[in-house]
Amino acid sequence: MLITTCGHCGARFRVTPQQLNARQGQVRCGRCHGIFSGFESLERHSEDGPVAVAPPPPRTDPLEALEPLPIEELTGIEPPAAQAAPPPGPQPKEQPREARRPREAVGIPPDPAREPPARAWAFGAALLALLFCAELAYTYREPLAQRYPVLRPWLESVCAAAGCSVAWSRDDTLLKLDDSELLEVPGRPNEIALGARIRNLAPVAQEYPHLELTLTDLTGQVAVRRVLRPVDYLGRLPAAAEVLAPGAEMAIQLRLETPRVKATGYELLVFYP
Repeated sequence: MLITTCGHCGARFRVTPQQLNARQGQVRCGRCHGIFSGFESLERHSEDGPVAVAPPPPRTDPLEALEPLPIEELTGIEPPAAQAAPPPGPQPKEQPREARRPREAVGIPPDPAREPPARAWAFGAALLALLFCAELAYTYREPLAQRYPVLRPWLESVCAAAGCSVAWSRDDTLLKLDDSELLEVPGRPNEIALGARIRNLAPVAQEYPHLELTLTDLTGQVAVRRVLRPVDYLGRLPAAAEVLAPGAEMAIQLRLETPRVKATGYELLVFYP
């Protein structure tokens, strides 16, 4: 058995003498497709081992040298087993990488659930709010009764039990005095007749006012001054619910005793003490 070896890639092929002699020993490698001389590395294998074979002398035929025949690729030749790759050398020791910790999700924690307040706290808060409202109602009972007349009966009943009172509005700037006159009573030199009309200009009801009557002499000096209460010009004590309604008008007619003075002028005022 004849074996030849490719001089380019080292592949080994089984050949026959007819294949080598047909092309003067030049063959094409079936692995790397390189052209080499099959006689240079030709070996004969027998039972005793490989025997080198000397190549034949080159042909000197000028025609064949000028016109070389095409080289055919050898077929049917088994390539030698691939040489085992050399064992890899010692690999450089890889430095251990620091184990990466997984990133923790960063977020804002939710607000903890608030527990409902205890019943005692809720009851205490409601009681304090009720007391605060009651104190406000007591302090501003009169403005409340004037602004909301429907609340007056309830406020008066509560004040009757608490020992207080709910007064009516008392703004003398909203009272107007009209058609006042002062006359001497015929045959009675110590009496005078006073007449006047009082009008309530406030949008709410007001208490009956006090009247101040001043008599002056010839020099304009005060001769007599007298204050008239509601009971004086009404002839009775007004009831708790008796007031001047908004826009109401009241006429006053009364007689007054005066000392022996010669009054030449007078002045009449309405006011709240």
